[in-house]
Amino acid sequence: MTDLSSSNHSSNASVESLSIEAASDAASRLRQSISSVIYGQDELISETLACFIAGGHLLLTGAPGLAKTTLVRVFSKALGLTFRRIQFTPDLLPSDIVGSEILNIDPETSRRSFEFFRGPVFTNMLLADEINRASPRTQSALLEAMQERTITVAGKRHVLPQPFLVFATQNPYESEGTFPLPEAQMDRFLMHSLVGYPSAEAERKMLSTHAHGDLVGEKLDWTSEEPPMACGTLLGVMERARQVRVDDALISAVTDIVRASRPEDSMCPKMVKDALWYGAGPRAGISLISASRAYALMTQSEVVRWHHIKRMARPVIRHRIRLTAHAVRDGVTADQIVDQLLDRVQADRGNLALGID
Repeated sequence: MTDLSSSNHSSNASVESLSIEAASDAASRLRQSISSVIYGQDELISETLACFIAGGHLLLTGAPGLAKTTLVRVFSKALGLTFRRIQFTPDLLPSDIVGSEILNIDPETSRRSFEFFRGPVFTNMLLADEINRASPRTQSALLEAMQERTITVAGKRHVLPQPFLVFATQNPYESEGTFPLPEAQMDRFLMHSLVGYPSAEAERKMLSTHAHGDLVGEKLDWTSEEPPMACGTLLGVMERARQVRVDDALISAVTDIVRASRPEDSMCPKMVKDALWYGAGPRAGISLISASRAYALMTQSEVVRWHHIKRMARPVIRHRIRLTAHAVRDGVTADQIVDQLLDRVQADRGNLALGID
């Protein structure tokens, strides 16, 4: 496994210049490698891969035992990246995440000096398990790392290895002993994926694999049959995604979607205005374009299409809008709001529905 914990990833390997076909093929091989050991989570794998290619952070919400942790571990192995896991608990301190300065005393000269000991945040892929169990103070320790890819301790700025990606999990059914993520931190996540139960066929396959002692989640170590993706190829795929073209018509459509999610904006449809407390900020539009570019690359498309945006809209926007109490009481969901906004924009822009984008 490539050790990137002490230096910048891009300094260890030159970025390969890839065609859209080569980049899409590399992403497809990675997807197949992961799908061979993670059963019944095809949509989740697609969203995770798109989020990774876009260079963003991912929030995973789902019941225990749905392979959230295993997915991240398998991802890091298949990519040859360093991986660390933090179990978030109410007594976790910010220094347990970012590290701290330790006072050292030289036994010969009695000279005192502080030495910085790096925390688990110095990695490529950080799994923040049950992130909503930590106090808001500890959760905020990740804000600088997630946005700027740096951390500051005792006035000194430390650069994190690149790429640096946070995969956080939370249980939607437990509220006792949890602290809801603040809006500022929710907005740092490029995407929010909802992890559902696998199909009956996938679950039977999972049990059969367990019976034969081959279930990845139960192994202390797992090695992919495919060699880890080379650093240059990995960076080349991410760079190629940033080059996928987005036409002005779709940029305007993304702008309309985001602005229509704000209840105080004139573009917000009356049918959803009363259900919204607040809407998505500008980062939602940026994230939607980034995620759509990555998804377009995965489908070997040189240009973002409307169906790419529609596929990425839910995981990108659902955690950036907040519903009113009466809307929640009436069973309205964020996904329903996003779908209505997409339908409204598509109706207003007939060329999108016709695929002329």
